[in-house]
Amino acid sequence: MNNFMRKLSFFMQGRYGHDQLNLTITVVSLIIYIISSFVFNFHARIIMRIIALILFGIAIFRMLSRNVDARRRENMVFLPAFKAVTGWFSLTYKRFRDGRTHRYYRCPSCKAQLRVKNVKGVHTIRCPKCGNQFQKTIR
Repeated sequence: MNNFMRKLSFFMQGRYGHDQLNLTITVVSLIIYIISSFVFNFHARIIMRIIALILFGIAIFRMLSRNVDARRRENMVFLPAFKAVTGWFSLTYKRFRDGRTHRYYRCPSCKAQLRVKNVKGVHTIRCPKCGNQFQKTIR
């Protein structure tokens, strides 16, 4: 086993490896492949499986690529969109979790999300990011 790991380590030298874009492509291809198992139309199932295998092939190609700069640029272009999507899901989960005890507001000047305790009355909210103060009424 030690000999195999040494050979694998030698093989992967100078190659790009794994990143967030590769992980996302792999997960999407796995999801498409699993969904294709529930499709009754034979031709649609075959097309979905071919798409899943092509995506998996792209992930393997990216992982074994020696063009590290190009793969890094691809990942850097992908990351802002990925963080926007995961941030939206995270905020939605927090709003659902804190629905009874807190309210969420946006700062009018910098658009930051602010969490305020759900207590009736008029509240003066100060944004910790930009220092802007504004008032909200909780009924």
